[in-house]
Amino acid sequence: MDLLPTTAAPGVAERAEALADAACELHDAASTPASWSAAAVEDAVEAMETTALALAAAHPDAAAAMLIIGQQLAQLRERLGLPPGEHTAGPDEDEHQEQAVAPPTPIRRPRQRRGLGPGYQGLRIPPGRTATGR
Repeated sequence: MDLLPTTAAPGVAERAEALADAACELHDAASTPASWSAAAVEDAVEAMETTALALAAAHPDAAAAMLIIGQQLAQLRERLGLPPGEHTAGPDEDEHQEQAVAPPTPIRRPRQRRGLGPGYQGLRIPPGRTATGR
């Protein structure tokens, strides 16, 4: 069984703690059904979907659990008449499917001329000058 690391990436622990605090504050503020509006519910569901995507990267077991949560949140959106979310396919499902990749096409550049070529006739030094430039 793979355990989670003891140290999080920079900023992750602080943001997770802020998320937990915000969730507690939301729970305290919205204790009755009348507290919610459609926009507020949609925002909360979107936050949960995004958090599930982030948490899915923490561990393979978390990815499996977050996929189920994502599916349940998509069903909740349907039952409440909310628009479909951006993350309805689950955490990066498309990335795990094998796809045929065509080999890259080599870039063809014209051969550069090498040497002096057939038109070379030597250096021309004007009369009265020497090869040293004096």
